[in-house]
Order: sequence, then structure tokens, then C-alpha cells
Amino acid sequence: MLLIALCDDNSSFLEYESAVIQRYLTEKDIACQCDSFLSGEELLSKGILIRNYDLFILDYGMNGLTGFETARKIYEVFPDAKIAFATNHYDFTREGYKYNAVRYLVKQEKTFDSELKECMDLILKKDPKKTIVLELRDGKKTLNVDDIVYIGSEKHYIRYFIKDRDSEYFMRRSSLDDIQKELPQYFTRIHQRYIVNMQYASSIQRYKLTMKMESGETKAFPIARNRYDDVEGKYCLTRGDI
Repeated sequence: MLLIALCDDNSSFLEYESAVIQRYLTEKDIACQCDSFLSGEELLSKGILIRNYDLFILDYGMNGLTGFETARKIYEVFPDAKIAFATNHYDFTREGYKYNAVRYLVKQEKTFDSELKECMDLILKKDPKKTIVLELRDGKKTLNVDDIVYIGSEKHYIRYFIKDRDSEYFMRRSSLDDIQKELPQYFTRIHQRYIVNMQYASSIQRYKLTMKMESGETKAFPIARNRYDDVEGKYCLTRGDI
């Protein structure tokens, strides 16, 4: 059975969140129990028993202990805890990225259900994929996904730019949409031709994203107009800007 702790000072949202999770996991024929808590203090009162939870979903802006403060205390008891944060806006501060969250969920009606289900899928994978295998002309190459700075489509090839000495690998062209499905959430499609690892993004301006290379140099990428709002939101979540 999957045991999940939901912590939010809004009781109505807790009911909604629990219903989405229960319904989704029932469809997958997976037993699940969601325990709801109205404060970080209430959750932490369980003491060592919190180690039984497979996932914690914490509201970022709770009264009393915030989500971040609650997470810090959880890690003191349960260093391997899997924690996701939820918020009403793209309003995480840099402090939040100390906590290695599995997901950051924004409470927007049109996206929250899908983001929450994606979070469940991630937890259900015992060994989340951390590498990607490229089929190169001279053989296969296994890459750590976190070492990929960006992926670009160039004529008949897909270009993988790697942080290690700013090296590059070229593979016969395939769909960037299919490639992105195999990558973590912080890889973002910013343009028809580019997927970028937001962990290397250094600044964003109107229709331009700047990435920091391993050499210390920067490289600017165009952002498609119809993707700008989504890219800006992902940048905020990954970099912690308000």
C-alpha cells in the first residue's frame, strides 16, 4: 500500500487533493491511504511514525510552520523522505531548493490534476531514470541526464550539449516531443528547436533565455511567443525567483 501524507491549512483543498490521488491510484489498481494534516505541527506530532510515509505533499505557505520549515524537520527524522511542495503561485524563494523536492505543484485548476498525477507516477517508479542512451554512429553513449545543458534540433540531427568540457553529441533526428517524455520535469521545451535544462538557466528576458555553460560563458536561446508564460513559470520554479 502507498501511504501519503497531505499537509495543508485549507481543509477543502485537502479533500480535493486526496480525492484526485485516490481516484487515480484506484484506476491503476494500487492500494493507497492518504492521511490529511491541517498544519506542519500536526504532521510532526506523529514523531518517528512519519518514516512510514512514501510521500509528503506540503503546502508551501501554511500558517504556523511553513512547508519548508516542516520539510526541514521531516528530514531530521527521515533523511530519505520524498517531499513535494504545493503553492498557489510561482512564489518559491531560493530557500525552497535546498530541499530536493520531487515536484513543485502549482495550485492552478487547469494543471494541478495532471501535475499531481505525474508526481504519483514518479513515486511509483522504484528507480527513476537518471540516464539516457544515445545511438551514435560509432556506438552507444550513456549520459547522465543532469549533465545535459540543452538539446537542439539541427537539420537531420539532434544535438546534445553536455556540461563536461562543453562537449557535444549528435544523433540522427528524432522527435523532440518523444525525447522530452524521457526527461525530468526541469527540462523545458522553449522553442520548436530547443529543450533546455532549467538548472543551467541564468536569466530570462522577454523571448530570450540565457544559459550558463561549463566554460563560464553564456549562450542565449529564443523563446517562442506561445511558450513564454510556461517557460517563465518553469524558470521561477527551478531558480526560485519571485
